[in-house]
Amino acid sequence: MELILFAMISLIVIVGVLVSRLNDNSFPFPFDRKTALFTPAEKNFQNLVEQAMGSRYRIINRVKLADIVSIRNGVSNRAGQTATNNANSKYLDFVICERDSMKLLGVIDLVDTQGKGYKIKKDWFVSGTLEAAAIPHIRIKVKANYTIDEIRSCINSRILGNNAPTQAPKVKGRIIPAPLVKARPKPSGVFTSSAAQAMLAKDTPAMARQVSSAQVAALPH
Repeated sequence: MELILFAMISLIVIVGVLVSRLNDNSFPFPFDRKTALFTPAEKNFQNLVEQAMGSRYRIINRVKLADIVSIRNGVSNRAGQTATNNANSKYLDFVICERDSMKLLGVIDLVDTQGKGYKIKKDWFVSGTLEAAAIPHIRIKVKANYTIDEIRSCINSRILGNNAPTQAPKVKGRIIPAPLVKARPKPSGVFTSSAAQAMLAKDTPAMARQVSSAQVAALPH
């Protein structure tokens, strides 16, 4: 009797689980394709940053925090695994790298106060991790009227620092290469012996014949 009761209860549980799965429409891959990779704010801001920085740098979008930091030596396995799990769940909006070497230079996060809000509150784990790893990090509020000069100035001062590229001043007119420009000789205020003799020969030929070579050599030079 007890065996029959146990079998009936088990059958009821199994049937209930099957029915709940059928009603839940559960699938192993419940995904669909997004219509766009970036949000309009991300797309517009990335275009501004790329124009502001030029061809010397690469701007990479949506980088996992764990991809730009590593666990220090001497950290316990438990603490390291916990930190790694947290870093794997955090994403950065933009990462700036040198184009040729791909050297990491800094990080930018967008702060969008419109709609549901995006990164309005500062993430202490992200900020602490980047500060500990000595990676410059700036948060920029999303707005519609940013200029390229504003973005460039902000990145140069907060991220690039002394590594900011210097721009050659704009000069109107024809630019003459330096090797073609000949400097004018500056007057020294003294005569050489040959110069004195030439001047005397030009102005007073008779006097030049009366002045001996030894007297000319005695002039200051």
